[in-house]
Amino acid sequence: MKRMAKVKMGLNNLTATELVEKGRGHVESCTGDPDLTLPANFLTELATACDALEAANIEVSANGGRQDTFTRAVRVRDVLQLVRMLANLVQAQFGGDGEKILRTGFDLHKAPQPVGILDAPQELRAQRGVLDGEVRLRWKGVRGRLGYVLEMNAGDPNAPEDWKQLAQTGKNYYTATGLESDKVYAFRVRAFSSAGTGVLSDVASSKAA
Repeated sequence: MKRMAKVKMGLNNLTATELVEKGRGHVESCTGDPDLTLPANFLTELATACDALEAANIEVSANGGRQDTFTRAVRVRDVLQLVRMLANLVQAQFGGDGEKILRTGFDLHKAPQPVGILDAPQELRAQRGVLDGEVRLRWKGVRGRLGYVLEMNAGDPNAPEDWKQLAQTGKNYYTATGLESDKVYAFRVRAFSSAGTGVLSDVASSKAA
């Protein structure tokens, strides 16, 4: 199934001058586009708003008064509103065609990259807890994970049948409770994502408090 192309507005952290240039760029790119249908006089309105913002920005640079600054903020809002409206119109009409979106002067959001098989969590540490029957666990986080599955072994760590699931957690730490005091327990952890479970960590062992 083909992924729908998505318009990237590109409006974050623009100065007033950059916003004027961006708005005018869209006017130039969209003018005469045979596949794009816009409301009557829309591009003229955007061009006029850019001119007004440029003039307001010049006034702030020359005088820097409170009223001039307020007026520039209003003009910035006007241009932002029109560019967002244009982005929505382009998305509605060209959402399935990245080349047509690019033709209007907008960029595309990058497609998310599949994470693949998750790495094993590193540096799993098991430490005797503070309260009776506790073991505290901590490990390094794994990029791209949704959470972790913890397993515990109260018998022989080399016997696969002795490993039991202890918990699922979204954190990279956990406190095992209700264990037998002074008994040694082994632990291991693996990350999981929408693609499945990852590689098991090394085993860490500790006596319970």
